[in-house]
Amino acid sequence: MEVRNELHLALDGDEPRRVAEMFEEMAVEQDVPVDIVFKFQLALDELLTNVVSYAFDQDTSDAAIKVTLEMKDERIVAVIEDNGRPFNPLLDAPDPDLDLSAEDRTIGGLGIHLTKAFVDTLSYERTEGWNRLSLVQPLTAHSEENA
Repeated sequence: MEVRNELHLALDGDEPRRVAEMFEEMAVEQDVPVDIVFKFQLALDELLTNVVSYAFDQDTSDAAIKVTLEMKDERIVAVIEDNGRPFNPLLDAPDPDLDLSAEDRTIGGLGIHLTKAFVDTLSYERTEGWNRLSLVQPLTAHSEENA
């Protein structure tokens, strides 16, 4: 099994859903387990919503977002690249205080927390003015914390 799609996104709030739907179609065709599809879709949607919503200043004429989705070697790989402001969600997003009630917590941060829990491997790099966030999920024996 080897499937690859590349998408270029507009700065539009509907784009994360479009990517999630394309991923779901790919995954269903490849018989990916439903629990993996669900978690990976949520992670993609969360991360892409953050890019579309927060990565760019008011002048977005040169904004670019690219997503590569790949299934090969018994794993899913998604790479999100954007030329927005530098932001490493793995380090720069504050961890939510899960001891507080929902009413007492600040808004935001829970999506990144869930993404870290749902995806086996996340990595970030900033290269030549581009953010590059990679998500990797094995299709077979995924890690215990993600089970």
